[in-house]
Amino acid sequence: MGYVAVKAGEEVIRRAEELFEKRRIDGEDEPVSVEQVESQFGRLVGQVMSEGGLYAPKLAARAVKQAQGDAAEAAFLLRAYRSTLERFDESVPSDPDEMFATRRVSPAYKDVPGGQMLGATKDYTQRLLDFDFDEVDPTNDWDTGDDEPESLRNVMAVLRDEGLVANPDPVAEDDVTDTTREPVMYPTPRDAVLQELARGETGAVTALAYSALRGYGQVHPTLGEVRVGSLPVEIEHPYTGEDATVASVDVTESESVVPVYAKRDDPQFSFGYGLVFGRNERKAIGMTILDASIQLDGDEPAEDAEFVLDTVDGIDSFGFIEHLKLPHYVTFQSILDRIRAIRERKGLGEDVVDDPDSTDDEQDSTAERNTPQTVSDDD
Repeated sequence: MGYVAVKAGEEVIRRAEELFEKRRIDGEDEPVSVEQVESQFGRLVGQVMSEGGLYAPKLAARAVKQAQGDAAEAAFLLRAYRSTLERFDESVPSDPDEMFATRRVSPAYKDVPGGQMLGATKDYTQRLLDFDFDEVDPTNDWDTGDDEPESLRNVMAVLRDEGLVANPDPVAEDDVTDTTREPVMYPTPRDAVLQELARGETGAVTALAYSALRGYGQVHPTLGEVRVGSLPVEIEHPYTGEDATVASVDVTESESVVPVYAKRDDPQFSFGYGLVFGRNERKAIGMTILDASIQLDGDEPAEDAEFVLDTVDGIDSFGFIEHLKLPHYVTFQSILDRIRAIRERKGLGEDVVDDPDSTDDEQDSTAERNTPQTVSDDD
């Protein structure tokens, strides 16, 4: 830490940290509890879990509170904590068709098998600032009906049954990449691409996906469906060898299709896939666009796997951007000396004008007055 080199630097840093904590709890209101953050800021907690790569709602809520609502900082805290955890076992591959969906919409089909389930959303209402929402009675009995949800058939399965969408290339269980333990190599297998996109920063994923839609790419998909629900996590029972459900995680899943007319003999749809922790439909949809774009391996930014994966990692990008706040005295002085030397050789010294009538001593005195003086720390 460069600031420690300054006189009294350690003390100043300690006081700056104390001031940060004071600002977090400053004010006359009662401090917000971790439980309140978890229950009332579910979208933010889900985003932090997704970008942090760890499904732990209470820990993510604690990180949000500690970071004063800064999602990038909270994801950093959660991912750092994740790196300290021991891995006990691996789960059985989850089948998204087993998801208990609380929301499922298909922009591609009006009469989708299983029906449309709007769930909890304001997608179809006006987005206006509400000055009365604090007065909503939390004890109000909402009429949600008594009908059991129907079994939902996946839209992509319908298209695959017609031969309109190719099946994804199978990946052997032993060949699955773990990008949290292995460095990402290029060319990147699709399973590694999906892992990195799933942990990508929401804004970056959205922006790069939008670039493809705006014409800096070839992908403008139709969403097969978007699902939000609870996905069971299963492990192999250590004694019976049978699959046993040990937990469930809230996820958002999205699948999209892109027409591929180049295959004149057999026109089909290509596809993109996205699945993230929590409810984050924007990121899941953006993920499908980038997945489909990267499979094209084209020349546009969103189609370049190396560019996309290096850019969307929020922890890397936010860390590299914010490190610019740290001391760069040596590098800046080196650049400054180089520029001054070049300007001096070219006779571009600021406010120094060669007067043919002045003596050498007078010119030296003028140059000295226009040279910035360096003040040492001891002064």
